[in-house]
Amino acid sequence: MAAALERALGPAAPGRGSEAALPPLPVLVLGPAGSGRTSLLLRAALAGGADGPRALFLAPSAVPRLPGGPGGPGTDPRALQRLELRYPRTRLSLCRELLSLSLSPSPSPSLLLVDGLERYLALSPAVPCRHPGLSPAVPSRLAALLLELSRVPRCPQRVPSQVVASLRLPPPAPHVLATLLRFFPARCHLSPARGDRGDSGDSGDSRRGHRGSVRVTLRCPGNAPRRWRLRLGHPGHGDSDSDSDSDSPGDSDGDSPGDSGGEEEWM
Repeated sequence: MAAALERALGPAAPGRGSEAALPPLPVLVLGPAGSGRTSLLLRAALAGGADGPRALFLAPSAVPRLPGGPGGPGTDPRALQRLELRYPRTRLSLCRELLSLSLSPSPSPSLLLVDGLERYLALSPAVPCRHPGLSPAVPSRLAALLLELSRVPRCPQRVPSQVVASLRLPPPAPHVLATLLRFFPARCHLSPARGDRGDSGDSGDSRRGHRGSVRVTLRCPGNAPRRWRLRLGHPGHGDSDSDSDSDSPGDSDGDSPGDSGGEEEWM
């Protein structure tokens, strides 16, 4: 959830409420192509090294490269041992995975990460294009399955999963984002920093050229926004810096000075 992303990103830029504990809310990670959604989810999965939570990463296609490299979060092999990667190719396959996790008597993963919601919601999983005819019930049902795993289970042996999902902007249909935000009260918006248009490690966008940096804004109800600047290369590689730059009108994440909860340009 929000705490899992904050653990992966490190200390936020100093500001009002930046030290307050974040509520345990499901998070929707939003950003355009190449903004680093896949990389951020993998960083969250591996944050904490051997002492981090058991994590399950679901995506419609395999990530091109697992985290690693000198100083990266994947240098500890014990961190990789607690990460499970699965690749349900279609929306039906994903729903079956989620339903199986919900009904299983075995412990659920402590951290559930679902990458590429736009591909599961598109008319064709291989082509995440805009699809105006998509029924509002489709994203609602998928989000409900995800959030079922974040609720306190009836079985005392199980614990709620922290849920983090990513959606590429613009969404595959105009109503998709508004529908998902009803289920995901916390959101994390990624936007390329001015002048950077490099590869930021999104699945499906991994063939683009050079490193770039992104602005990360995490918003939770009742809390002031928290901001970082993240330099990303391939999935799992990158460094996080507290972004102390004040945002100005017209920034791509839609913030204005003093704004504690402005809407992104896609809403």
